[in-house]
Order: sequence, then C-alpha cells, then structure tokens
Amino acid sequence: MSALYKMHLAKNAVMGVYNGKSVPLSYTSQVEAYKAVRENALLVDYSHMSIVRVVGDDAWSLVNHLASADVSVIRDEQGLYSLLLNEDGTVWGDAYILCTDEGYYILSESLSVGDIIERLNVILEYRVDLDIQDVPEITAMDTQEWGAVLLEGPYAWELLAEIYGFDIIGLPYHEYMNTDDGLITFRCGRHGEYGYLLVGEQLQLVEVWQQLLDKGDKYQLKIAGLDYQQLVRIENPCWDASIYQNYSCNPLELQMQWAIQYDKENFIGKSAVEELSRRGAERKLVGMMPLVEGGDIKADDKVVADAVVVGVIIKGGYSPARKSHIALALIDSDYAWSDIAGFAIRTPHGNIAATTHNLPFLYNFSMLVNPTEHSFIDTTKPKSALSGIKV
Repeated sequence: MSALYKMHLAKNAVMGVYNGKSVPLSYTSQVEAYKAVRENALLVDYSHMSIVRVVGDDAWSLVNHLASADVSVIRDEQGLYSLLLNEDGTVWGDAYILCTDEGYYILSESLSVGDIIERLNVILEYRVDLDIQDVPEITAMDTQEWGAVLLEGPYAWELLAEIYGFDIIGLPYHEYMNTDDGLITFRCGRHGEYGYLLVGEQLQLVEVWQQLLDKGDKYQLKIAGLDYQQLVRIENPCWDASIYQNYSCNPLELQMQWAIQYDKENFIGKSAVEELSRRGAERKLVGMMPLVEGGDIKADDKVVADAVVVGVIIKGGYSPARKSHIALALIDSDYAWSDIAGFAIRTPHGNIAATTHNLPFLYNFSMLVNPTEHSFIDTTKPKSALSGIKV
C-alpha cells in the first residue's frame, strides 16, 4: 500500500481505479472543486499517471520514434506534449515528455507503464532504421514508489511559491525545476489554468501535500479526486480516452493535429496520419450550446440540421463559468463551423435549439491573472466570472 494511498484512506477519500492505479475519485463536492480550479487553487493526486524513465546515449532516437511531436526541440529541464499514435495514424494515447541530462521521462495519464514499456521494446526489436547503438535503459518508476501530484488554478503559482520560492513564478510553460526535496516540478496547464505537476517519491509527495494544505487555507485551497475533470475537460478539451475512444481516435477529427510534427523524419503512424491529413476529416470536434435555459445535452444525442442528422454529442455538462449547458460534438465537416445557429439537439425529451461554439469554451481566468501584478492573498486580483457562485 503506497504512502499516498494510506494518506487518502485516512482522510476518507472515495477511492477508485484509473489507468490501473488506485487514486481518489472524490474528496469534496464537484461544485467546490470546480470553483477552486477555476478561481483559486486545487490539489489532486495524479498518481494514476504512468512514469517511465528512458536513459542512455541513444535514448533520444527511441523516444522520438515513439512520439509524434519532435523531441529534438527540448533540452534539459524542458518538456513537451505529444500524441502517441498507432500504426494506422489513430491516437493510442498521449504523454508529456521531459528531457533530463541523462535521457527522458515519459508521463502518461492514458497508458499504463506496461503498455509504454512494451511498445518501446517493440521499437527496439525492429530498430533497423533507427540510430541506436547502445540500448537505452528503460525503468518503470512506479516500482520505485514514485507518484505525481497536481496543483492547478489561477493562483497555484502563488501557493507553490510559498514552498519553493519565487523561482516558481518565473517557471516558463512546459519547463520544470528540480527542487531541493528531490521532486520534479513541471509547469503543464492541462485544463487551461496555471498547473504544476510534482513528480517523485511518494513519501516526499505526502510531505509536500501536507505543506500545501498547511499553507492553503488563505488561498481557499480545495482537494479533489479525478471526478472534477468530467466538466473541465469539456470546457478545455484534451485527449481523454474515457471521453473520445467510443466515438473517434482520429486526431484530425478531434482537431489535435497541432500535437503532431508532420515534418519529422519518422515516428510510429507517420505515413498513415499523413494520409489522413491528405484526405481531410469528414467530421470534426466542435462545441455546442443550447439556445434555451435548461437545455440538458447528453452523450449520444443527435445533432440535426434541416431535419437531417449531421453529428452526435460526445459529452455534455453544465458550465458554471458559461452559465449554460455545453457539449462536445462530432459534426460533419460541412457544418463544423463556430457560432452557427440553426441546429437542434435531438434528445429523449424533445429537440433543443442549439448553436456551435469554438473550442475551448472558456477564456480562462488564469489568462487574466498576472503573477507580476496580482495576488490572491493581497486581494490585488481581477474579478472572476465565478464570483457569484455559491458552494
């Protein structure tokens, strides 16, 4: 039983299994968690994230062939986000890849450690076209009692600076710092907010978790399980197999081709995804909003235009920031444009008039918060769209 798991049981968290790991699914109400992540700071156990270490002189060739993004653009203490593709060009999963002076860390929410290592070994077995002379060392870090904790929200930087100093405030997006306690602190911003992923030994993560709680009251810090992502990942879409895999794994349909470096020399699925790009997507992911209050939209509801079904709802929910129900939909490309009215959502309770909406749905509050000008505790801060929401 891991140190983090023991801590959560002691605090009566509702536990569940995500990506093969036992993690909290719920700590507080979803309303409280949502308000915290969108307005101040939220703390989450992210130990469902698989962590694989690849080191050695030829680690770059191996990791770069796995990733669809170009790993050559990052250096020590930098990271990038990448899709990991199947041979047919569809999305297998996604990952953050962090560069170290010895090699790389591969961090993935959607793939197990075993799956990642198995694919790396397959690449090594058929490495005819790869410049690999010395086989890299591949390590499953979960066997080293590693884990991850996520702190995110518009004022996450200010709270974290109380522990690690003002260097945190100047940490650029997709860069990390090695802190004195042996952790890696990576600025990621998965859901459009200031986000910091702390990675390392679980015993140290438990200690930092408690430090954040001790200092977090004045930031109105809340703890959450992974259930808060059900809404924030509609507002700020990112790859999540639980949302998309039953509808599409085509990166062009999901409008995630930005995470693919097409001019790389080679990577898994390159020729297939290039062909998908040449053909173009027959349907695309767009946002949908009802034009009437109370327009509850759910997965599998049909999108209709001129009495013809032109798409399907993937996932819906109520957005407090938008003060409206919102949804993600896959719509025929001819209709997949932003801010177009004239659609109807066919639900079991009747049709709901709707309009398309560009993604993401939010102009995040974090975009208005400037660490050089604002402070949560000194109340020098812009006004949040959620200021009237009660929890």
